[in-house]
Amino acid sequence: MLDLQRLRAFRAVIATGSVAAAATRLGYTSSAISQQITALQRETGLTLFEKNGRGLVPTPAGELLASESDAMMSHLAHLDGVVDDLRAGRTAALKIRCFPSMGEALLPTVVARLREELPDVSVRVDLSDNLTAEDAGGSDLCLHTEALEDHQPVPKGRRRMVLAEEDYYAVVCPDHPLAGRDEVSLADVVEHPWVQEDLGETACAQIMRDAWRAVGRTPRTVVRTSSHSSAIAFAAVGLGVFIGPYLTVKGLGPDVRVLKVAGPTPRRRDVVSVRQDAERNPAARRLLEVLLEVIEADPGMVRP
Repeated sequence: MLDLQRLRAFRAVIATGSVAAAATRLGYTSSAISQQITALQRETGLTLFEKNGRGLVPTPAGELLASESDAMMSHLAHLDGVVDDLRAGRTAALKIRCFPSMGEALLPTVVARLREELPDVSVRVDLSDNLTAEDAGGSDLCLHTEALEDHQPVPKGRRRMVLAEEDYYAVVCPDHPLAGRDEVSLADVVEHPWVQEDLGETACAQIMRDAWRAVGRTPRTVVRTSSHSSAIAFAAVGLGVFIGPYLTVKGLGPDVRVLKVAGPTPRRRDVVSVRQDAERNPAARRLLEVLLEVIEADPGMVRP
């Protein structure tokens, strides 16, 4: 079995790009980190890094080891949280997996209201863009997105509920040629540079591929980024048009213009799968109730 301290040191070097930066992050000396990396390479029989100027870059073997260890390290972090909860006497911890825009736009309000009623409840939130019904794991609630024509199978031991649907919007800078409109069509947008939130094989990526296919062509991409927040920031300085569902643009300030995509608008579905055992937990039941209340009160969320 791999030594976890060595693995943590290895992952810190990959994340920071140097032994010195990894040492600062973990609170060790550079010498101690170097020793951990050397020991891990000896333990695995693999060369995990190559020198690149003053820093280090992972070899293909190092990249694969880092990628394959992601899930395990996430689970260990979860176990650390369980221990912390038990030590502090917090036995009503709720585990939520959630897509980022919901986690940023609505979930803080939901959790704040829940804790007003149940102050002893703690919540652990894991955000991921690539969640599907199959990724619920041991979470009490797993919130994910679907294309409207997609109906993902419900894992055993869980109950599925459609929360809402979201229309899509375009975000541009205030002096963009489209900024004077309240609505735009994708046929309008296709003539302008696109700031693309590139999420790989996700429901949102599928929705946009289908939308551009209906238009007949795809706009020229000037920036690709894995975050809707950064995509909006690029659009705000005039680099192009960002297109995303309602929750990604909710509450944006006056530095951008938000335009409804019409004729027709793409739309995504927001879904929750609830662990059936968790439904016996009053805190989990109330969390779901509050979530539905917050969604119902938001005019941008289209209830089924």
